[in-house]
Amino acid sequence: MAKIENISTLENSSSSVSITLHENYLKKDGSYYARVSRNTASFKNIISEIAEENKGLDPHLLQYSAILIQKKMLKMLEQGKAVNLLDLATMYIAMKCNAKGKSDVPEKGHFVIKLSPTKIAQDAVSSLNVDKVVYVDSEHEITEVRNLVTKQSDGTAAKDKPVAVYGSKLKLGETDSGIYFAPLDGKGEYDRDENNWVAVAEEKIFRNLPGELNFFVPDSLTEGASYCIVVKTNYLSKGRNRKDAVQMVSSPVQIT
Repeated sequence: MAKIENISTLENSSSSVSITLHENYLKKDGSYYARVSRNTASFKNIISEIAEENKGLDPHLLQYSAILIQKKMLKMLEQGKAVNLLDLATMYIAMKCNAKGKSDVPEKGHFVIKLSPTKIAQDAVSSLNVDKVVYVDSEHEITEVRNLVTKQSDGTAAKDKPVAVYGSKLKLGETDSGIYFAPLDGKGEYDRDENNWVAVAEEKIFRNLPGELNFFVPDSLTEGASYCIVVKTNYLSKGRNRKDAVQMVSSPVQIT
């Protein structure tokens, strides 16, 4: 009989998933592709939940039975057969081949396993909710904030005085773009509520380049308080805008 390991208990399952959006650099049209967070239920987790929901079943016997099924499925794959996985998906064999002609096809190819889900499996995920959406765009960032009065990047800025922000892909678009000062909350993080942000007037921005923004600090900011500079832009290229604006946030800057 196969060795039986200790079986752990699975925590309550979640019906929500997190989505991470990555910019699609292949299309270069400002669109994004989504990746769903992966929260894997292990083999022992599944056995444990079945045992908990069916108190009369021996979890070790369940595990042993599952191992027998697993071994038989592997044997069928070795025989070149496609295998039905409990009516949830069909596991089938495919071949990676870069042959340029009939004579280039190898006798012993590079075979891989692929899955084709059934309608039952597809229906099981149809009711999932999105817990949160995270945008990932590593090419857009603020790397430095320089006080143009003191010529220093010491984390200070003076009211109604010029500041330079350096980074990557900062250029503002004609719409849905701007520079803002977001106050810090009690935890030292910037306030996500845009209603509390102070916008830099368009006429106060005198340099708008992909690697550098120059502007005057709003006079309405509180002296001695700290803010993060938020740059929002939907600029993609001349005459082209993103579907969604990209947001960049600086390190805290104290107003003097």
